[in-house]
Amino acid sequence: MGNLLKETPYSEITASLEVLDFHRVTSQHLARLRSDKNYACRVAEFMLRGGIDGSVHHKLARAVMGQNFFGVEEWATLHNVNFSKKQLREISEFPWGEDILNGPCLFNKGKAVRETHFAFLGLDKLNGSPLSILKFQELYPASGQPKFYSYAPSSWYTGHPFAVDKTMKLRWYLLLKDIVPNSTSTAWDKQLLMLPAEYEVPTAIEEVSKDILAYRKTGIYLNPSVYARVNDTASDGDRVRIGYFGGDGLLIDLWLDYGYNSIGVSASRKLPAQRA
Repeated sequence: MGNLLKETPYSEITASLEVLDFHRVTSQHLARLRSDKNYACRVAEFMLRGGIDGSVHHKLARAVMGQNFFGVEEWATLHNVNFSKKQLREISEFPWGEDILNGPCLFNKGKAVRETHFAFLGLDKLNGSPLSILKFQELYPASGQPKFYSYAPSSWYTGHPFAVDKTMKLRWYLLLKDIVPNSTSTAWDKQLLMLPAEYEVPTAIEEVSKDILAYRKTGIYLNPSVYARVNDTASDGDRVRIGYFGGDGLLIDLWLDYGYNSIGVSASRKLPAQRA
């Protein structure tokens, strides 16, 4: 048990009850708060995320995607993100409908998109600071899980723009959880040809976000024994690869564009308006 009761003066408890009374909360509601564990949990979660609730569109997507979804509520609860009304309006609609999410995965025959993809809200900033890969390292230090295999300033990519400066846009993303099937031992230009018109290769920060947020939601390490090529290069032109995610951390490495048996390619669903 926490210290809320000890730390809160009686006068504040009374004032809080008066506010609830003004908003037509009754003693029956308080009784349910004490007797119904799930009800109490939902009320507490709503308070912890600052009163932020996803739109109807988010809730429908969440219901379809299940654990493969990381949205407004998770950002608010886990990282104390404060969304402005303008931001909430901008992200109010989830771009892909139920027909897409429940429809067949174009990479894995017999499975639906909801099973093979991870949907998440990408942020360009986290409470005012650009959300780069190095910023993610601050959020997830080496002392916990998930974590990175190496950290700035000792990591090789310290100082590289893709890790220091590049961020996502404030929008929804829908990425294939694993690498594109049968994309290992294949050169970069041939891997690009394996993507349907509805897909593109994500950037490094998008792939890192998928891996980290999916672990936070499911406790599962994605791509634990392979790398996923992404649409970023290091300063010398070598292509960034991300993966081998496990207890030792998420690896960010680089490789030439020719094929190798442990390097596949990642895939991100384009926004509907982007499809040619």
